[in-house]
Amino acid sequence: MKKLLFILILVFTLQLSAQDQVNWLTDYKVALEQSKVQDKVILAYVTDHQKTEASEVLNTLFFSSDDFKMMSSKVIFLKLDISDKNSYNRRLGIHYMNNPSVIGLALINKYNNKIGEPLTIINTDNIASFILFLNSKL
Repeated sequence: MKKLLFILILVFTLQLSAQDQVNWLTDYKVALEQSKVQDKVILAYVTDHQKTEASEVLNTLFFSSDDFKMMSSKVIFLKLDISDKNSYNRRLGIHYMNNPSVIGLALINKYNNKIGEPLTIINTDNIASFILFLNSKL
């Protein structure tokens, strides 16, 4: 029983650390500049930092996936905290997600325009489809 508990804790810790190992930018202007200079797209992660089922599914199925790990050389990572209702990040998150209070992922070009549809409904099928979409654009 102790071994099983240890393994579960280890797996959960590794899943959380996969996202933490990415160099997330938090300033969209810096991300846009790097996107232009490096000729890369931006993967924007819009979050309110709340522990929800959707955020757990993203951590488990997206951020810990091999596909996500392989993206690091192909994209600029931008994390937008939308928890402050008066921040510019909130307005930008609404623009990227087409919704005022949804967490999700969006692919953005160097001109700050969305590429395709953002991932806003977080479930296994949609994450798999979004990964296929990302791979087709990278």
